[in-house]
Amino acid sequence: MVMLSKSGCHPGGGIRFLRLARRVSLLWVLAAAPAAAATLAQLEDLAAGGAPRLALALLEAEQPAWQDDAAAWMVWERSRTQLLAAGGDWQVLHDRLAQLPADVPPEFSRWAHTWMARALNELEQGERARALLRRLLWSGDGSATELTAWRRLVIQSYRADGRGDDAYAAMLRYRHDYGRGGQEDALLSAQVLLGQGRAADAVEALHGLEHGEARGLLLLARLRSGEWEPRRVLREVRTLLQDKGLPLPVRQQGEATAAEAAARAADPAAQAIALEQVFSRIRQAPLDRELFKVTPDALWDAYLAYARQVGNREQLLIGDDAAWLAKAQAAGRMYPIRVRSIHALLALHSASETMRQQAHAALVENLLQQEGGSELVRQLYLAAPRYAEVGSVPEGVRRTLLDPVIATGDLPLAARLMAGLDEPPPGADRVMWRLRQARVLLLGGEFAQAEAILQEMIADSARLSRPELDRLIQVLFDLQTVGEHEAAYRLLEGLQVQVSEVQLKRELWYWMADSRLAQSRPLEAAALYLRSAMVPQPLSLDPWGQTARYQAAQALAKGGLIDDARTLYAELLRTTEDPGRQAVLRRDLQQLLLVRTP
Repeated sequence: MVMLSKSGCHPGGGIRFLRLARRVSLLWVLAAAPAAAATLAQLEDLAAGGAPRLALALLEAEQPAWQDDAAAWMVWERSRTQLLAAGGDWQVLHDRLAQLPADVPPEFSRWAHTWMARALNELEQGERARALLRRLLWSGDGSATELTAWRRLVIQSYRADGRGDDAYAAMLRYRHDYGRGGQEDALLSAQVLLGQGRAADAVEALHGLEHGEARGLLLLARLRSGEWEPRRVLREVRTLLQDKGLPLPVRQQGEATAAEAAARAADPAAQAIALEQVFSRIRQAPLDRELFKVTPDALWDAYLAYARQVGNREQLLIGDDAAWLAKAQAAGRMYPIRVRSIHALLALHSASETMRQQAHAALVENLLQQEGGSELVRQLYLAAPRYAEVGSVPEGVRRTLLDPVIATGDLPLAARLMAGLDEPPPGADRVMWRLRQARVLLLGGEFAQAEAILQEMIADSARLSRPELDRLIQVLFDLQTVGEHEAAYRLLEGLQVQVSEVQLKRELWYWMADSRLAQSRPLEAAALYLRSAMVPQPLSLDPWGQTARYQAAQALAKGGLIDDARTLYAELLRTTEDPGRQAVLRRDLQQLLLVRTP
């Protein structure tokens, strides 16, 4: 018997990690578990050095079982939580801590539930976080430090839900009970106050704090309160952003503040540059939605405003596309933001459809040359409200976005991008393009569209080469993989009628049987397996025939036809000389005997 396999390349995913912004303190490790400290310190170094997956994999291998060493297990679990938090893997962190051993000490349980509440806030599930925090607060078991941490998390939970008024009320109660507190309290207060439009109060809350995140919030507060002119804020933000060690979320907040200051200063070029930075990293470090309500449409608007500013200065007329293009070419590498802005203007407002398509292509090409350009194109065309429908994205841009989207594993989005792109790009093979289109559509859940393409290709299969047929069959295997067995069966049956090669017909019957078996129709499957085995001769016992007969015997047994199954097993046992196969067949026969035994 031979082993059959079906291969297909399915995009994989994995846990997403960000580069650690700071080293995690291990002083508590040294105190709690000296023997393990060196190993944990090495894991910390691996993560900080850019290999967080490796650090977690090693941690998984080295962490002792709870039953064997509870104290050491808790030390390692704390390290795991720090690594997951630093990587932004909040869902994994929450789910892990939700499955603690039942007999962990109360102190460790409170620590874990605190981290779970923080994870829920990060996942914008504030209501669930508050339910957990209420249980902690009402338990009466927390220390003074834990109580203040839980109260802060309650405030953050309201912000996570977009309930600024409730966050403000909770902050006032917190201040009444604990005073203004330290830097952490000042930062949280400033965030709440800014979200409420109380920028002057936020300036006062941050008094005396001039570094890092506090510095960025203070500049935003001074801008919105009118204490500083927008140009001054813009200069100060640029100075802040020169710090190479600035954590990414703080850098994002600074760029968003720069964009806002530039808009107030009527400087659309500076605004566009800052927004490009924001949106090229927006999925790595999302903006605080209570502080910044900005979408990629703001970048489109900044491009348009700057292009018009250039046009007014150079006395360019809307409609004179050639003059605008000449100005973009003259800007060249010296002023790339000018080039992109002019292309954006032409892409959106040229009277010529051909020019609009060319301008979109030129804009995308220019953006892809920038750091983070692929994400920036994705944001401009897939996240901007002006392109709320994927079908409204220009065809050339959809083709450009297809590979990056597939690479991220977002197959439903890839399917929406691929829908309607029936013709291949210039120079591409049409058959292979249509097969790729069908595969992306079905893996993205668009089964009906994928089946329609495959039916069309099967109807024209006489023109396909054998390699093309093999690729077509691989896509049919994908249908089986995603559980669409009825569609797979219909298409395999249609292809079986079209082909004439004997071995290929045998294979197609076999795979049709696979689908019937997966549909819990074992007797139909057995008939198809036997049909595959009995070509070209009814008693064919070549390797393929042996395999098909073996599968038929198993299907017959599942269908309750034990005598027929025994007959096939016995026939295979008489004809095979391989000791390993003989042992398998004897085992199967024995199992059938047990089935028949009362």
